[in-house]
Amino acid sequence: MDIKVLQFKSWITNALEYFGIKHLTSIQEKALPYVLDNKSLMITSQTGTGKTFCFLLPILNKINFDKHDVQAIVILPTKELARQVFSNFQNFKSFNQRLKIALAIGNQDINLQINVIKFKNPQIIIGTAVRILELIKNHVINRDIEFLVFDETDMLIDLGFFREINQIFEFFNSTKLVKIACSATTHYSLAQQLKHYLGNTITVGTEQSIWTNKNIKHNLVYSNNNQNPFDTLCGLINNINPYFCIIFTNTKKNANELYDKLLNRNINIALLHKDLTTRQRKNIFRELNRGRYQYLVATDLASRGLDINGVDIVISYGLPDDDIWYMHRIGRTGRMNQSGTAYTIYDGSIDMKIIRLSRKQIVWHYLLLTKEGGLVEKPLHLKKRHRQLLDAKTNQKIKTIIGINSKKIKPGYKKKMRQQIHKIKQRKRHEFIEKKIKNQLLLKNIMDSKRLHQRRQKH
Repeated sequence: MDIKVLQFKSWITNALEYFGIKHLTSIQEKALPYVLDNKSLMITSQTGTGKTFCFLLPILNKINFDKHDVQAIVILPTKELARQVFSNFQNFKSFNQRLKIALAIGNQDINLQINVIKFKNPQIIIGTAVRILELIKNHVINRDIEFLVFDETDMLIDLGFFREINQIFEFFNSTKLVKIACSATTHYSLAQQLKHYLGNTITVGTEQSIWTNKNIKHNLVYSNNNQNPFDTLCGLINNINPYFCIIFTNTKKNANELYDKLLNRNINIALLHKDLTTRQRKNIFRELNRGRYQYLVATDLASRGLDINGVDIVISYGLPDDDIWYMHRIGRTGRMNQSGTAYTIYDGSIDMKIIRLSRKQIVWHYLLLTKEGGLVEKPLHLKKRHRQLLDAKTNQKIKTIIGINSKKIKPGYKKKMRQQIHKIKQRKRHEFIEKKIKNQLLLKNIMDSKRLHQRRQKH
């Protein structure tokens, strides 16, 4: 659909023409008419499909420049995501100088932010859940806003911001408020739990499965001569010449080690994980968007929602335990109908993860790294294993205990070894039970809040 059909205000149309945006994506075509008609929405669509414009354009189109109060709030789970959405809004400012937008995130003095916002009188505030709640408690934001947006909603819940979300919704208890929740992976049950907050809400999404993306090719790279994963990765790097490539690891420790090793091989590479300071992360993103680096080593911090320019290749150096995080990783490429390539480095311990992803309709192309250093397509036989009740880290602890005790043969060593292993397994079972109880309490809180909300509506 031609974007002009929706008849946005002239300054917005001029901006879209300048940015070269002429047509709506599938999710925009479904969602925008509802939001422009002041309907609350739950939007679920793959990464890179243009969900941000589903709330950005209606907010800009309905801003009242004669009103000197906050009219729209956009809430995100991390500072990086908040900065990114803030930048998207800021791109429109040069087409209307009356537009005022404020960024409210942590690691900045709250009193200074309050003074800046009061002086600036922004129409739109974009920030993290904790900081937005602090602004509410400090009476910086009034109840009479028109748009309340939660982006990356499932991540907000996963990171434990349920109480903040609950309090924010209670503060903005207005039937006229347009409420929008967006996510790439919000599943049906979570959508149902959120709908009692969103009120009379319409759920829209693309029909395409979140597990399939025709624009991305999935490759599994392996070696026949038992090379370690790092050597396989280096062999892959020698065969590709990406415009920009992100290499994902599962832990900060792995990211640091991999970064140092690749830097020693004169790879033009940057590093990103949550232990970096705010200033360091801001500098990295600025240099990435300037094209300063060809490679980036990152933990899954960068896999959620962040839109880094020009990513044509994604490499997984180890697969995450939760399959959905793999989809978030590869979602950094193949965006907005562009093609992308995903590589996974095989290390012999991820067979079941590969099989599990295959069952979700992901088609793998198996690439053998030859002794000569080239890549050839050759099938790999994956081993189906019984379901592991313990994670890899726990199994490694048990193997270490067995290894230590087998070297020190003393009277009663087997009994002591069994006791140590029992304690590890018991601790793991307790962690599992605690997590289950925590999830049950979270669900109970949701249902209690729903009943409280229903009682308030009756009275």
